[in-house]
Amino acid sequence: MVNAFWLDRDLERTARWLVDRHVTSSVFECSMVLTTAIQLNGYPESPPEAEGRDLYFTHPDHPLTRWAARSYDNWRLLEAYTRAAHEEWRYRWDHESDDRHGCWATVRSLDADAVRDLEWPTDRSEDPPQVTGRWTADDVVDAYRYYYANEKRHLFQWSKDRSMPPWIPDYTVPEDGDRSDDGGE
Repeated sequence: MVNAFWLDRDLERTARWLVDRHVTSSVFECSMVLTTAIQLNGYPESPPEAEGRDLYFTHPDHPLTRWAARSYDNWRLLEAYTRAAHEEWRYRWDHESDDRHGCWATVRSLDADAVRDLEWPTDRSEDPPQVTGRWTADDVVDAYRYYYANEKRHLFQWSKDRSMPPWIPDYTVPEDGDRSDDGGE
């Protein structure tokens, strides 16, 4: 499943709080969403700068892809999220500063001017979609914190000096699922 975990509005903090598995999957999946979103807006599948490699195209109808394809600002926010996850990938697994995950290298090879100049459906930015199942809230960060604290506990593992985010206990709900204080469903 494709997802970006919006655990904080500060994307560097978000990346530090991602479990190990989501650091790598965020780079991989979000890079593919980024290249799919621009292709939906007319960017060529095999641009000259890709040197014979086709761009990734996957999940065109997924809420995250549709959101990223709606506006350049949305796309740039997902790019910034992916960049932060990529930097965290370098940090957690001791990659050199010039090492690039293959998927991120593809995004970095894009012609930035051509991406900016695409015919984006709207000029306005929006909060990312809540791809969080039943864990919804008025704010996207709250929704993802509930989702992470309750649905992703089985993945809780952080390498190096990273550890469980301090907000996890505040977002963990009893087994009966009562969230009467969050404003969400």
